[in-house]
Amino acid sequence: MPDSTPTWRAVDGDLVHGRQRPIFVRDRFYQLTSLAYYADGLITWGHGDGTDFAGLREALADGTLALAPPAGAPVHVPGLGGVTVTAEKTWWTVEALLGDIADEVDRLNDRPDSSHRAYQAFLDYAAAPGEATLEIARAAYHAVPEHRRIYMLGDMDQNDVPVRILLAEIGAEIPARSPGTTLTVTARSKDGALEYFRGQQPALDRWQARRTADGPEITAPLTIGRRVFPMGWPEDPGVEVLQTDYPAVVVHQGREYRSVAHAYWALSTSDPGRHDRIAAADRGFEAAALAAEAPRRDDWAAGRLAVMGALLRDKYRRHPALAATLLATGDARILSSGEMESRYWSTAGREGTNWVGRLLEVIRSELAASSAGLL
Repeated sequence: MPDSTPTWRAVDGDLVHGRQRPIFVRDRFYQLTSLAYYADGLITWGHGDGTDFAGLREALADGTLALAPPAGAPVHVPGLGGVTVTAEKTWWTVEALLGDIADEVDRLNDRPDSSHRAYQAFLDYAAAPGEATLEIARAAYHAVPEHRRIYMLGDMDQNDVPVRILLAEIGAEIPARSPGTTLTVTARSKDGALEYFRGQQPALDRWQARRTADGPEITAPLTIGRRVFPMGWPEDPGVEVLQTDYPAVVVHQGREYRSVAHAYWALSTSDPGRHDRIAAADRGFEAAALAAEAPRRDDWAAGRLAVMGALLRDKYRRHPALAATLLATGDARILSSGEMESRYWSTAGREGTNWVGRLLEVIRSELAASSAGLL
């Protein structure tokens, strides 16, 4: 069975990344299809709604899915049509597949996979040898899918021999690196294996320092604009205060507006009378509706991004509590969902450019830098 390949699906205007690999699904015959699994834990095949890891295990156990169809079973391969399997033959096992998928979901979420967890466990054991740390390392090693264990150190000169030495008793014969050869575990070889891991830690520390020299990794995305309040804004709308139509006065060229949305739409029209009616609208969505019927400035498309940036900066510099909410989002990517019903300003699936979210991230950085005295 080939290695997995990338895939994705759209959820609430953002992309959820995943991987996919071939699998056989049983119906009236066996059909070759794609098994897809995503960072959020959803697993799908065919045209169903999907399941989770436990559901996948069940489907493999009851025969709904198969790594290889039984000998003599009719099989349909898209693009080739019907074929008949003459013999069932695969080295792949259900546990190997499940282990691989679990590791790939970890990697999709930027989490250490089983090999990395085992590697760290042996580093910890080498730093503080003892029965407790050794048993933790042993369990972590056995949690690595068996076919992946020789790669867990990322060192093909050693494979996993240092690990197997540390897990064996003195005097035991264990497989060596070369196929068909063995070695006898001695006190000296155990000391050498410990030194191997002790020598890895300084290099890993240097690599980690270089990797994070410019700041932390990006955290999970934050979506705003999912909630609307037809009966009025609640006392504490949380992060939804980041929406452009949240009622927070902004000032542009000496004139006050009820919200960023009011100002943006009022400034978009070339008709002074329409400008004033838009600015006086009760709510942001009403301002947008009035602006839709008003003539647009000829230069609006070229300048609207700068105008929005100026309005958002004024909002957060004028309202410290709102600035604190923005700063509290940390380094999360901000996704504006459905902002102004515009693919330009919001995520809107694959086609949205999310400019409101991107501007908020820039302004958040400016606020943080200003607070730290960097600006």
